[in-house]
Amino acid sequence: MSAQNLLPGQTIIVTGAATGIGQAFALGAAIQGAHVIVADMNSADETMDQIAQAGGKATSVRVDVSDDASVRSMAEAALKATGRIDGLINNAAYFREIRLTAFEDLDPEQWERIFQVNVKGVWLCSKAVMPAMRERQSGSIINIASVVAVAGQPGYLHYVATKGAVLAMTKGLAKECGKDGVRCNVIAPGFVITDATRNRPVEWQQSFLKARAISREQRPDDLVGTALYLLSDLAAFVSGQTIVVDGGHIMY
Repeated sequence: MSAQNLLPGQTIIVTGAATGIGQAFALGAAIQGAHVIVADMNSADETMDQIAQAGGKATSVRVDVSDDASVRSMAEAALKATGRIDGLINNAAYFREIRLTAFEDLDPEQWERIFQVNVKGVWLCSKAVMPAMRERQSGSIINIASVVAVAGQPGYLHYVATKGAVLAMTKGLAKECGKDGVRCNVIAPGFVITDATRNRPVEWQQSFLKARAISREQRPDDLVGTALYLLSDLAAFVSGQTIVVDGGHIMY
């Protein structure tokens, strides 16, 4: 990725940034001139090292996106580090632990947990950054959903339901936050190969590959350009939109 300086001097929070897609978002934003708040429940040393090697700036913050106090501390840490919050990528999600399961057999406790992280977490993080964005009358919130919320997917009803909620929430946020100069959009990835997804059934992975116009595996880097566009002034008049990035699987 070439350095084009799309985000000079900005502060961008990326949740779930320790690995996978979040790590790619964090590195991409740092390369483009942002100070990245690398937020995750787990150690983000690898992401921090990658950013440092690329000559970028970052601050690591431990956060549980389902906990209000933890999320508020994350926003406070961002303001302490740079004095501003320009963008938020709500990427953290509960997914690694779930398995293909008929909807009648889903565990109610897992249903509650996935909604706590995937839906409540998006709300809490968005709420936490709004005062800083409202003060500047500027900001971009990107919520990461999934193509399964657009197309449906058997075996993951709780996950599909949470990502459908993210789509709907983003439209409501866009309408509510526009008066404050804050844009809210969705990126809906296809099946992305990460450490969290490699354990999915091979035939299930192949079904996505065969359905794509661009017939190759999707990697985290494939999502970064869309995120940078939505964070930057290039998308200054774009809000409430869902951009599907899946190699041409779903077309509408």
